[in-house]
Amino acid sequence: MFEPVDLWVVLVAAVPGLLAVGGCVALWIGLRRVRATQRVLLPDGAEEGLVDRQATLQRSMDRLEGGLRELEGLVRDQAERTEAELGTALRFQGLVRYDAYREMGGRQSWSLALLDGTRTGAVVTSLHARDHARVYMKEMRDGVPAQRLSPEEQRAVAIAFGEAPPEPLPAPEPAAAG
Repeated sequence: MFEPVDLWVVLVAAVPGLLAVGGCVALWIGLRRVRATQRVLLPDGAEEGLVDRQATLQRSMDRLEGGLRELEGLVRDQAERTEAELGTALRFQGLVRYDAYREMGGRQSWSLALLDGTRTGAVVTSLHARDHARVYMKEMRDGVPAQRLSPEEQRAVAIAFGEAPPEPLPAPEPAAAG
């Protein structure tokens, strides 16, 4: 049958195998515990593992970042278009009030500059006298007027572009005691 030496060799050879089987069982039990813990960590009760869940979240994050980059590009393009369109909108104005005729007071005459970013637009002037009022409009293209501007009209253009300070508002007249 078996000799004692053969039995000893069989036992020595079996021990590493038994240790390997025991280690595999221990690792399998540990893996089950980790997977059970992973499932508990997922708030929606999903049955997928954390690694799969992380991969799904990473793909979603990549799509989100791509969409964000695309949105940033759209916003940048829209801002450039808006700025270009605003350049042609009447957005600069300057107003100068004055007495056009010596016999009248109260600064009833005025010149108003309405211009866009390229200094194109119009300067409107209204001259008030006791018995009449006249309104004039002078066109401007790229800062060059179609007709010569009066000093008041030139000041209105300068005010429109911040090259001259605006006129201070007149002090209110005191109320008459009655």
